[in-house]
Amino acid sequence: MKYSVRNTLILLLTLAIMVGGGWFYVQNEFNEDIELTKNRLQNLQQEYREVESTANMFATAQANYNEALFVRLNHPKELFRDHSSSNFYDYLQELNRGISFTELNYSLSDSTRNPDHGIVNVNIQGEGRYENLVNFIYRLEYSRPLVQVRSVQLDNITDFERLDRVNFQITLGAYYRRGNWTNYRASLEPSGPFGRILHNPYYPLIHEIPPNTDDLPDVDSSRLVVLTGTRAHIIDQNGTLLRLNIGDRVYLGRLTSINMQRGEAVFQLNRGGIRDRVVLTLTQEQ
Repeated sequence: MKYSVRNTLILLLTLAIMVGGGWFYVQNEFNEDIELTKNRLQNLQQEYREVESTANMFATAQANYNEALFVRLNHPKELFRDHSSSNFYDYLQELNRGISFTELNYSLSDSTRNPDHGIVNVNIQGEGRYENLVNFIYRLEYSRPLVQVRSVQLDNITDFERLDRVNFQITLGAYYRRGNWTNYRASLEPSGPFGRILHNPYYPLIHEIPPNTDDLPDVDSSRLVVLTGTRAHIIDQNGTLLRLNIGDRVYLGRLTSINMQRGEAVFQLNRGGIRDRVVLTLTQEQ
């Protein structure tokens, strides 16, 4: 064996002995410390995750607090001066206007009394457009007087002429002052309405077609015979000659426009929730 090869093997063997001996020494002398350090590291990692989660919760809570504080400072609440039913009735009537109008009745029940305030229990029931009712409740909740909306019950109306309306029952708690109060805002300023509501979930998208009880002209069974400016002359399902102005009612709809150049009368119909455009022409087959 060459001298260089022998020296290399000796060096490798020496290195292996040193590494093995070092590993054996560390395992025997520091094994307990290593396990303790691993456990401590795992505990610290778990503690870090918990602190991070708490920090995230704090950020959310801080945002909620800032929002609540903004509402409190910019939309202050106030209690009614007393439990006068006439004052509360006037307040309801003030809210129940315009796009907040509903046909309602209300009754006052027993009052809960506390040393510094009282609560008048109010029951409201009535009928109105869904959009108006939403605006009315919005004004109750966001106006300055402290009124708690406890429950709302809605029932849709199946009558064809009132499909966009609902029956409702609402229970409220109106807070008023008792005892000694040093300050009082004379004006219990009401909030403005929420605005236009685009969707009424209680309005059936498809509903039954009502019968033609008023014997209105049925466009599907009529024919156009003459056009004169803003008038259309048709022969209806009964064989009767009728003159219709733009906007006049027909069965399920109205006459909406006339086109003299094309010789057309255009009707917009509502076939149980399905909007339909029907065109009668002078050139149609007789």
